[in-house]
Amino acid sequence: MKFTYKIPCACGYKVLFSTHGDGPFPEVVCGECGSPAHLMDPLSVSVTAERLLYRSNAGLESGDYSLSIVIGTMAVESFLTRLFLKLKRMDTYATTLSVPTRDQEEEWKRKLRERGGFAGREGSVGPADFVSNAITGMTFDEFVANNTVAQRIMATFPDAANQSAKHYFQKELFRRRNRIAHWGYVNSTEEEAQRCHTLAVAIVSILREMDRFKYGAS
Repeated sequence: MKFTYKIPCACGYKVLFSTHGDGPFPEVVCGECGSPAHLMDPLSVSVTAERLLYRSNAGLESGDYSLSIVIGTMAVESFLTRLFLKLKRMDTYATTLSVPTRDQEEEWKRKLRERGGFAGREGSVGPADFVSNAITGMTFDEFVANNTVAQRIMATFPDAANQSAKHYFQKELFRRRNRIAHWGYVNSTEEEAQRCHTLAVAIVSILREMDRFKYGAS
């Protein structure tokens, strides 16, 4: 997947950076003043997720609403998976003093996928709770209820009051993605895409807070 960013140079001219996948951004030269320009990704559990959120917003701004929803949801799934893998890698190294193999990581990913969608299947522990429990010792909803930052994020969705946060996100974001990806619905509106992008950013922000909770970052 191609990722393109337009970043203002010190002279005010917008410099174009472009890369594919998770590759680095090459150095470019400002077309106005000739100064060299560099772009680095933010420190993150998942650089891919950060790029996907940006791409989701770009789709929203360009009017590609259904694609924006799909990509925003991909960002959430990428961040959730990478957060889980970070924990497993650190735990593995702490107990064995060795880096996990590719096969081990593929097995961890497989077990996470088998848990179904974000909230999970009826009567089962879904990825949201599985990862949250592993990282924080709480379910996703318990973490949201006990974390000040997560509470502030949820307060931006008044219709989520008195609801399970994980089921709210499943219904409002993942169900809309599934309608596109599995049922071929391609008539998403700007309002739907804007809401889904906001939801995706909110979930990733809560997952970032879980990471800070686990590793004691301020």
